[in-house]
Amino acid sequence: MTTDRLLVPIAVRAAVLGGVVLLATVPVYVYVEPAWRALVVRLAAALVLGTTLLHLRRVLVDHLDRAPASALDEARVRRGPGPGVPHRFQDLINDVRAARRSRRYFEQVLWPRLAALSSAPLEPPPPRRGRGPSLAGLRAVVEAIEKQP
Repeated sequence: MTTDRLLVPIAVRAAVLGGVVLLATVPVYVYVEPAWRALVVRLAAALVLGTTLLHLRRVLVDHLDRAPASALDEARVRRGPGPGVPHRFQDLINDVRAARRSRRYFEQVLWPRLAALSSAPLEPPPPRRGRGPSLAGLRAVVEAIEKQP
């Protein structure tokens, strides 16, 4: 379906709505004080424009839903875990990602879990301003845990 065919029904609906709003607005425009007339016109125009934009948005969403997926969308879907990846492992990956983004999450959620795995006290990775530790810092902590007897 071409773009012109998609826009013709919207243009017709907007014109009809504009006419109906015009018929309803003219009596109000005539009876209100001159100071309020600009507001009446703006409200009528906003009603027509807002409704038309909502129709345009709906047509665009429907058109995009019918279109085949792009290569970027396909890559994003393929990036997910394979069918053999255990759910618990995926949760751990999400915990590490969240801990790298948020120092608070690292200190309150991931660090106690890592400390519980260790038999000796661990030194936390160096802080980064407003963010959690780097992957290298986490790798050093995991290596320290693995070296313990």
